[in-house]
Amino acid sequence: MKNKILVVDDNEFMLSLMSQILSTQGYEVETLSRAAGLFECIGTYQPGLIILDAQLPDGDGRDLCGIIKQSKTYNGISVILCSGRDDIEECYSQPGPPDAILPKPFDVAQLIGMVDDSIRTAA
Repeated sequence: MKNKILVVDDNEFMLSLMSQILSTQGYEVETLSRAAGLFECIGTYQPGLIILDAQLPDGDGRDLCGIIKQSKTYNGISVILCSGRDDIEECYSQPGPPDAILPKPFDVAQLIGMVDDSIRTAA
């Protein structure tokens, strides 16, 4: 469970890039391109970490993060919120804040370091 990562982003290139990078690091990666089906996928896949885009066409990643982190069922899952928004740091003060924020565009080493830290913390 702990080395399973769910990446949720509406950009297919971003999904493919993150999946490839994380797979080469030994992580098992599942992807979703929409918010629809997120909670079903979490229940079935049981990831240790979710990398969640802040802006999805059918849902706000910040709100979804809050739901995950405040849920008794899912709150043990680490969440990295990924965004290019200038105001994304404000979500640290929301109910159910993310464990980390990955700015877009990101550096590959930054992604790997953040994921490694989040997985280690969740273990």
